[in-house]
Amino acid sequence: MAERQARLEEQMRALSAGIAALVEQGKEAAESRRRGYQAQEETRIEIINLKHRMDGMERAVDGIKPTTLELERVRDRVMFAGKLGQGLWSAGKILLAAAAGAASAWYAVTGRPPP
Repeated sequence: MAERQARLEEQMRALSAGIAALVEQGKEAAESRRRGYQAQEETRIEIINLKHRMDGMERAVDGIKPTTLELERVRDRVMFAGKLGQGLWSAGKILLAAAAGAASAWYAVTGRPPP
């Protein structure tokens, strides 16, 4: 009988140790879940902050879009004015060369400077 009681006490201690281990594992699991939820919440907040920043960036880009379009128009006008200026400069050189040629022809024909 004493032997049976000793075995029962030993089994009770083993069950008690097993229950204590299960309780400890439950606490660790709860702590792990809490850390997981906390990390998830921090990630959610960071995503919200990034979304707000992205919305602000989109509004800023939309705000400068008219300026960008105006800059493109001004650039096109400047390029056109540059080509027009080159054309007028070439025409001026041709006109000046023609005038010089006419003056030298006049001088060659009449022997006196043009009027």
